[in-house]
Amino acid sequence: MDRFTFFAELPRTEPGNAVFTSAYLTHVPLKASDTILELGCASGDRATWIARSRGCRVVAADAEPRFMPWVRRRADEGGATPLVRPLAADYLNLPFRDGAFRAVIAEGAAMTVGLKAALVAWRRLVPPDGHVCLTYPGVVNKDAPAEVRAPLERRMAEPMAMLPDYHKLVRASGFEIQHQVPLPADLWEAFYADVVRHAWALTARGRTTDQNRIVRDVIQEARWFRQVGRGRVFLQAMVLRRTR
Repeated sequence: MDRFTFFAELPRTEPGNAVFTSAYLTHVPLKASDTILELGCASGDRATWIARSRGCRVVAADAEPRFMPWVRRRADEGGATPLVRPLAADYLNLPFRDGAFRAVIAEGAAMTVGLKAALVAWRRLVPPDGHVCLTYPGVVNKDAPAEVRAPLERRMAEPMAMLPDYHKLVRASGFEIQHQVPLPADLWEAFYADVVRHAWALTARGRTTDQNRIVRDVIQEARWFRQVGRGRVFLQAMVLRRTR
């Protein structure tokens, strides 16, 4: 069992929920005629919800091609088939013209490529005054030890930094921050509770064992957050407006 197989049946691969997404999306003036790009769509729950709640078209992209049938299924089940277009794509080499989207939404996708690289690659996809909305993790203390950093950084392209470092990078990349909010601790907890229950269910049904690497990793990460990471790391949602 690999990471895709483990997460395919779950609504998301990183902490968060629809209320959290909706709270920051209220700062983006989306219309039914708009097309947005969602990066890191996974099984398509978020893309389907955005399409239904905002009435706009969504290109739902993920680096893992095996998610695409799941995206189609979620869109069909959610009554959003005409609005959601699945696409397997490299996050840094996206096949779209400049200014193709009213907004880019990326919860977790920047972790795999690095924040600076993501901002450079995605900025051209929105017109001036268009928006890039992303989530990115960081540390509260710049001297945070390995025990605080390692569980997330092993899935990231670069080490975590502090929020002021991210703000400086955002401004240097041609954006201004219109809104930002950290993910509440209870949503971290809810996510890890779901993945641990899922790991137990898969093990009980004989689909995997507790010695599987992904199963071990998700259970250890849940334990890490509760015992070490809570209050020492953050996941920041940032609504960025392209300024030039």
